[in-house]
Amino acid sequence: MAGSDLKAKTLTASGTISAGPARLAAVHYMGHSSTGTIEFKDGGASGTSVFSLQVKANDSGDLTIPEEGVKFNTDLYAVLTNVTSAAFFFK
Repeated sequence: MAGSDLKAKTLTASGTISAGPARLAAVHYMGHSSTGTIEFKDGGASGTSVFSLQVKANDSGDLTIPEEGVKFNTDLYAVLTNVTSAAFFFK
């Protein structure tokens, strides 16, 4: 069986997922009682917005990114708005 270089981190509030360059491969999220978003930034809280994921109220789901994932050159930061928790898988 081949090894995997994936790492995982769970957040319940906005924060850094990876403190260095990373490739986001997947996300599992749990929505809040209101519609929310997960905004992914490169360069910390004040960094460049790369993309946002809409989260329906009281919903959970998964996002799997094909190929090598989305590349973040500086670091990988997520802004959670009305999201209870999210697990991020990256390399």
